[in-house]
Amino acid sequence: MSWKQRLEKAAEGHYVLPKTKSMRVDADLFLSDKLLWGEGPEVPGLEDTVFDQVVNAASFPGVTRVAVTPDCHVGYGVPIGTVVETDGVLLPTAAGYDIGCGMVQLQTSLMAEDVADPVKRRQWIDQVTRRIAVGVGASRAQHQRKVSDRSFAEVVRHGAKALGRGSAVTERDFIPVEDDRVDIPDRAYEKRGQLGSLGGGNHFTEMQVDESGRVWVMLHTGSRGFGWNIAKHFFVKGAAHLGLKSRSEDFVWLDADSALGREYWNLHNMAANFAVANRLIIGEAVCAALEDVFGGTASVYYEISHNLIQKEAGKFVARKGATRAFPAGHPSLKRTAWEGTGHPILIPGSMETGSAILFAEEGASKSIYSVNHGSGRRLSRGEARRVLKQDATDARMAEAGIILNTRQTPLDESGPCYKNLDDVLETVEMAGLARVAHRLKPVACIKGAD
Repeated sequence: MSWKQRLEKAAEGHYVLPKTKSMRVDADLFLSDKLLWGEGPEVPGLEDTVFDQVVNAASFPGVTRVAVTPDCHVGYGVPIGTVVETDGVLLPTAAGYDIGCGMVQLQTSLMAEDVADPVKRRQWIDQVTRRIAVGVGASRAQHQRKVSDRSFAEVVRHGAKALGRGSAVTERDFIPVEDDRVDIPDRAYEKRGQLGSLGGGNHFTEMQVDESGRVWVMLHTGSRGFGWNIAKHFFVKGAAHLGLKSRSEDFVWLDADSALGREYWNLHNMAANFAVANRLIIGEAVCAALEDVFGGTASVYYEISHNLIQKEAGKFVARKGATRAFPAGHPSLKRTAWEGTGHPILIPGSMETGSAILFAEEGASKSIYSVNHGSGRRLSRGEARRVLKQDATDARMAEAGIILNTRQTPLDESGPCYKNLDDVLETVEMAGLARVAHRLKPVACIKGAD
């Protein structure tokens, strides 16, 4: 019997994989029939290897619930697009390498006609890249904000709060660091200069226009080399502690009350605070560039992570490529600006097909108050470079009027590399997890050229 044949349909957009093999709990998979089974060559079904990783996610000690989001695809250890709730256990593999990776959405006073001139959009891109470093390993741009060692120490302990930002615009002001005497690994500390810089891969800064013509800017980045080296440090130490073979990161788990678990938790939270501050510092630079070039105003609408372990209702909830989705009236939103509506959920698609802003419904409780973090990859980077044509890809971007900072469109980040965002959003709404409030189309995009 195949993995797909083992699934039980609970409702439209919701399947259950019953306990099998080493699974300690059932797993809830939020997938439409189209995303699960596929629909022709352009819409492939879910790979069987995803199910092997779902079994792994549901087999860790301490696991109490597992949910899989509609953008799921193969990752390391557990699928990207997975939520794992645990009792007393920390899962580095379910936080991943880019601890705290996530989004910022900037709202502007501009309308589409204000940014219609492609020359001015190009000027905006140039202004942004003077203010922030872009690309793998990049740590300094011409006018990038400098952060002293003393300020850095405050940032990794108090995140947005260290920058004077409040909970009105952030998922959390900061992630608590319970013991600030913990030693930051040298290789992570050496990357502190990357604070305020945009990474490579799927990270971006993108100017967008919504269905009403309002201009927004979306940012996607994380904890850069600081968080990556913290994650790597604990994958190695965790594997040694458990007696696992080298490069067995997929199976690392830590008792939250152990010395190693407490060390990881504190450094994980420092990386999360780095990521939040990183996004907000970039947001400041992007707002300044936008106001310089186009006039008008811009400000942070919301900031949220999608690679993070958080404490919720007494449990650890690890979201790997999944976004928190608290609806109106959720206890955690009490006395916040979002108590009556739920907080915004920021979902990037691709630089060709656009993105979306959602708000959670009460049904989000079924998915551990989580939804997808994007549309989900369907082509690996290597495959994209093999099968996609540069001229055709560049022509599509030009026809759509989307300006890039790179000379050519990165093939491994182009539209065909990702699932159809509308299919994914349809599944989220079908399952009653969230509703789409805004659909955003790109007009200018800054990518890190790897």
